Amino acid sequence: MNIAFYGRYSSDNQRDASIEDQRRVVARWAERNSHVIVAAYSDSAISGANIRLLTGLQDALGLVSARKASFEAIVVDQLSRLSRDVGDTDAAVKRLRFFGVRLIAVSDGLDTADESNKISVTVKSLVNELFLDDLRKTTKRGLDGQFLKNYSTGGRTYGYRSEPVYDSQARSDPRGVPIPVGYRLVVVPSEAAVVRKIFQLFGDGLGEKTIARQLNASETHKRWRANTIYLMLRNPRYLGRCVFNRREWRKNPETGKRVYRWRPSEQWESKQIEELRIVENEVWQKAQVRIATRPHLFSQRRTATIHLLSGLLYCDSCGGRFSIVARDYYGCRNHAESGSCSVGLRIHREAIEELVIDQLARHLPGWVEALQLAATRRVEGSADHSPADRSEQRTSLERRAATIMAAIEKGHLSERALREALGRYQQLWEQISILEATPPSVVRGAQSVEIRYDAAVLQDFIEHLPDALRADVSLGREFIHQTLKAIRIRSEGMRMRRCPICDEPFLKPTPQHMAAHGKALKRAYREFPELGFTQRARLLVEPSPEGLLNTGEVFGLMVAGAGFEPATFGL
Repeated sequence: MNIAFYGRYSSDNQRDASIEDQRRVVARWAERNSHVIVAAYSDSAISGANIRLLTGLQDALGLVSARKASFEAIVVDQLSRLSRDVGDTDAAVKRLRFFGVRLIAVSDGLDTADESNKISVTVKSLVNELFLDDLRKTTKRGLDGQFLKNYSTGGRTYGYRSEPVYDSQARSDPRGVPIPVGYRLVVVPSEAAVVRKIFQLFGDGLGEKTIARQLNASETHKRWRANTIYLMLRNPRYLGRCVFNRREWRKNPETGKRVYRWRPSEQWESKQIEELRIVENEVWQKAQVRIATRPHLFSQRRTATIHLLSGLLYCDSCGGRFSIVARDYYGCRNHAESGSCSVGLRIHREAIEELVIDQLARHLPGWVEALQLAATRRVEGSADHSPADRSEQRTSLERRAATIMAAIEKGHLSERALREALGRYQQLWEQISILEATPPSVVRGAQSVEIRYDAAVLQDFIEHLPDALRADVSLGREFIHQTLKAIRIRSEGMRMRRCPICDEPFLKPTPQHMAAHGKALKRAYREFPELGFTQRARLLVEPSPEGLLNTGEVFGLMVAGAGFEPATFGL
């Protein structure tokens, strides 16, 4: 039997060699039973509490689900190496059993091929989960004792460092090196000076963004951000007040991610350690009063604003996002919030939307043609291969049909594109009917990767594209986000802005100046996008072939045969 080995070690006092030890156990078992290890997967320094984080295991399960696995069983040393969560273990076992793959735990003597082991697997999984619960309680008890001794309980706070503490009766490791009984926080003078400076600047009326900019201009070893400054201003540790047991971490059963929850305030433990004080009471109180009493007009009125290009714009210099940093103006977030990027370019929203829509309309025919050419080449050079599972094909066809109908119901397709979309919707359901009525032996090898499109339909779509994108922002944003991977913005230096009509120089176009030419400012940004750029800039638009294929089908632009999954193709 061909088998796949899976090993894992967590970060609790284990090491890389642990996986090799596990593999040795499995290899000896495989040799005794005449099995062959054809694949190996592993995860290092990852807890078994969350199976979604185990990338090695997920790779193996993914091959099993896609019916591409070259092995008939996944073998582990112990069941706890798979997961320490009862639900995750049960889900993995059911998934493997559904696809006909066994799970074998060598040291536990468990094999899911034996139905009589079902109870044993469940009980062992429960024992593994209880081990984590006991470990969590033991760790909490140990940290509680460290806190009572004025030792550090973990975490990193700017302004402090931890130093090991030894005593005369301290144990030693096998090499004779003393083992510390704990770690004590001490103040770092250079960092403490920066902390005092932050509180002083904030007390003098400067905001977090301004403070971050000043620190970034004077220091190069650390990048400061406004939210970091705010959290420091609220941290009572700078008063020498240490608080323990405020939060606990729990796993979200839906996402598998660990999130923290605040414990009731009566469970908090607090101690005053004067040696750790960095900020005096008066300075601290002044900062807290300002935080509590300053107006928060923007934060109170702020809503989740969604524009056509939200989340697609990136700074080509630092890689950070371009987002709204002033009224209707995009700018590099790293430059605006912390000054960590030197690109001070700002772009009016109307101007960049106009440019992107224009580039999208100009390049769309070429992108579709490139996809068609890539599909043709693939048909000419492809070899026969097995189709996907029939149930997966049906699910994919149904999903594509539902997506097309959702776009039709929104009512923003042109008449011609609407006819194409309705025709494609009917074709998909005909394919579903044929798939259900055709024996598997006939379906095998009958897939086509041809891409077909009507140039007239595409041209009609492009003509209506600007109005359609602006008529429904949510639909337009969905189309752009599917069609494009990213838009990178590259600043190319300063320039003097001039009126494109009268050639008069100005720092910024005004409604009054444009009104003198009989144009509204909003309209002027669309007609003359260069007005919206404070510096010379270049837009680097990166299309998404996969997304283009999906939106092309949804909007009735093109039809792709089953099985065509494009790569980048140099688009």
